[in-house]
Amino acid sequence: GYPVETVVSNTIGMQEALPKGKVDLNLDGWQQNIADWYKQELEQGDIVNLGMTYEGGPQFFIIPKWVSEQHQIETVQDMTDQWALFLDPQDPSKGIFYNCPIGFRCHKLNEVKLEAYGLTRYFNLLSPASNDALEAALARHQERLQPVVGFYWAPTALMGAYDWHVLEEPPHSDACRDTVAAASDDLNLRPLDHACAYENLPVDKLAHRGLEGKTPDVVDMLRNMNVGLDPLNETLAWASRSGVQEAEKKAAYYLRNYEDRWRAWVTPKAFEEIKEALEKAG
Repeated sequence: GYPVETVVSNTIGMQEALPKGKVDLNLDGWQQNIADWYKQELEQGDIVNLGMTYEGGPQFFIIPKWVSEQHQIETVQDMTDQWALFLDPQDPSKGIFYNCPIGFRCHKLNEVKLEAYGLTRYFNLLSPASNDALEAALARHQERLQPVVGFYWAPTALMGAYDWHVLEEPPHSDACRDTVAAASDDLNLRPLDHACAYENLPVDKLAHRGLEGKTPDVVDMLRNMNVGLDPLNETLAWASRSGVQEAEKKAAYYLRNYEDRWRAWVTPKAFEEIKEALEKAG
């Protein structure tokens, strides 16, 4: 019953807008990438954590599973001997690594990590302009059975649609995370001699502090809502296989297939209305 405007933003834009109330809600809060900001804003009371949207937001470096099996590539260190499989067509003296899109925090973090792993000696880093462009590049290589390496995350259609091998990295630690983050902001700290895997934390619903005063019933619903990592992966993979682009159709698929999850989020009246709307939608 509330008017809603969907705002598409990158990490930097969200960090600016949410504490000021320019947007009310971020359903995709990856706190592991913005740990200092997250802690500061929570302590100041500018934002409120309404709980997880799904259980974990894994981020990783991937290659096709068949490439891993044929060439015995398991770890990031193995890539230094196999860079020629991933040749950059614009610079055959190096391989090409598809990095996080420009404007997202992981873009700079990955530069530091790959440098610490010694991979920037062997790979050029290409940062696509958008999530869609990164997905298209990785999917294109899978469709053509060509080796490819890059950064990605879940839940995503890409991870559900193809078989991937996640390259093993040194285990995460808070000290390592902080060192990588500091080096991403200060060139004088680079290159590092070590790095580590991303921390796998829940992806949260972050709200501006004023949202509960405006829509307490919505906040109650959001506190109960857990969409789930596996259901999201499956929904996105279905949409990819079916050529479905519209968000409403993806949502309808989720609601039809995971009623046992979302029924607990809403009032009995809302449940009946949603069911009726799904039936009318066909």
